[in-house]
Amino acid sequence: MEIEALEIVDFFKATLPLDCATTEQLESLILKTEIGYRRKGHVLTLNPDYLYLVRKGAVLIEDENEQLFSILGEHQWFGYSNQLLLYVHSCQEDTLYYRIDKHHFHELFANNNTIENFFVDANLKTGIAFQNITKQDNLLNNSVLSMSRANDAYLVDQQTSIEQVAKLMTDRNITAVIVTNNDQLCGIVTDRAFCTKVVAGGIDATEIVGKIMTKDPISIAYYKSGIEAMLLMAKSHIRHLPIIKNNKVVGIITAADLLRKQSHNVVFLINEVLVSENRADLERISQQVPLLLQSSFDSNMDEHDITYSVSSVGRTINQQLLKQAEELLGPPPVEYAWVVAGSMARSEQIAHSDQDNLIILSDAYQPNLHAEYFDQLAKYVSDGLNACGYVYCPGDVMATNSKWRQPLSVWKSYYSQWIIEPDPKALMYASIFFDLKCLYGDATLLDTLLSGVLKKSHKNTIFQSHMAANALHYTPPLGFFRNFILDKNGVNESALDLKKKGVVPIVDIARVYALSHGVKSINTQDRLRELVEVGGLSQSGADDLIEAYKIINLIRIKHQQFQIKSGNPADNYVLIKEISSLDRKHLKDAFSIVTDMQSAMGLQYQTSIL
Repeated sequence: MEIEALEIVDFFKATLPLDCATTEQLESLILKTEIGYRRKGHVLTLNPDYLYLVRKGAVLIEDENEQLFSILGEHQWFGYSNQLLLYVHSCQEDTLYYRIDKHHFHELFANNNTIENFFVDANLKTGIAFQNITKQDNLLNNSVLSMSRANDAYLVDQQTSIEQVAKLMTDRNITAVIVTNNDQLCGIVTDRAFCTKVVAGGIDATEIVGKIMTKDPISIAYYKSGIEAMLLMAKSHIRHLPIIKNNKVVGIITAADLLRKQSHNVVFLINEVLVSENRADLERISQQVPLLLQSSFDSNMDEHDITYSVSSVGRTINQQLLKQAEELLGPPPVEYAWVVAGSMARSEQIAHSDQDNLIILSDAYQPNLHAEYFDQLAKYVSDGLNACGYVYCPGDVMATNSKWRQPLSVWKSYYSQWIIEPDPKALMYASIFFDLKCLYGDATLLDTLLSGVLKKSHKNTIFQSHMAANALHYTPPLGFFRNFILDKNGVNESALDLKKKGVVPIVDIARVYALSHGVKSINTQDRLRELVEVGGLSQSGADDLIEAYKIINLIRIKHQQFQIKSGNPADNYVLIKEISSLDRKHLKDAFSIVTDMQSAMGLQYQTSIL
């Protein structure tokens, strides 16, 4: 082997994840490796069929808003994410890099889980089809031919009349036909052409279709991915792409096809919920929620956006069940507000959890006249939520419990008692019922309730101290020497409970400070940001807590999406062996931030004297 090739092999061996590859594999990899060199300031044109590796120099990546996304140095990869191919890659210094054939790379390391998982762990799906561990179709890797409805690719000769084409499209319920000349693609006619050209343009229906077709339409090769089709459509402002194989039209891919294949897309799911007609429909749709979490993570979506998307679907299911209940039972006899609590209210839900809900009734409510209606309504919705995966609350915090289905005046008395006499049970209820969101009905009932409650909690320092002490019940699982303190997750395997010991402490801290400073927001990150504005927290303190929250929750989401892919029920117990060394370091730093903040909160609210 030549000296230059030996140097490349040595460089590969020192680069993650190729350090676990054999010398023979690396020698084979070299055969499909090209060397590139560009001067400082050069904008790189990336080919999606290649992986790129920095040998010397630095590559700067900027997003679509020309904001800095990342700076890569020696031994770092780029070009492995279809999403990032859209970003601008430029040389910050004179740069030497390797360009490696993706197909060869994939074939070479197809059986090496360490190398496969390296790119998966980067939070960015690659174009290398590392899909053997997933049981669901992924839009990023499916070919357009497999995603299209081949039988809907209707071909007509350009001499066919407009009238005949219109009849064909109507009979077959299709939105486009492919126009050919001697069996070769020469045009496309969509339903829009009949409006813009035939009707508006006054073209006679007996004319040939060639007169209204879009000539030489943009097409896509049969092996291209769905994401490439989506981007091509967006860039070209079109909704239909003929699919070509061996210079022949073999199908057509539409924007609707792409949306159908993204049935776990949040917009698609919410729309499906809104047009559902019965509980069976909702049960079917709700089965896509875990896939929503999985696909959102795979798409490198921000942690906040993932939880907001999942929570939004859950809230819409609540609303649709309430509409169905009212259709079944008739209009409500008095005004009411259907309110959810906890993570769904805060927009922080991930995998399906239990349901927490309540009803605030107008003070016009009369039990002897109205109780049966609201009892049946609550039962219909609660049973429906349970069927959709939002299981009954173990603590019975549900509107089916008459205690949590009361007039506004009774709710006011509940809160007054909890604030004035903050015993352990009252504090438990406070931790639930201070995070509320009205999903249906008269929202002014909740607004009226909370406006008075916030005034009382803002002034009552004894209640605040008790809330702070209660918030110290769960502490991050970090020992004196920064070692993890592990829980038993029920199967005798040591694990970290990243909900109770990770996310909950930050949620509790934000709630305590929000109540004592009159902050109305209920989302944890929103509360922390608003606390800076009102002087409740320093900018650095809030930023640190938000970053800690994101790190902990993202590792938790990563764990759950892997369980979903593996066909296992999602939980919050993360085994240490699942967490990469880098994530362990970040997790320990996050836990340290929370521990320090809990200590500061304890001092500020004098919890030690209670």
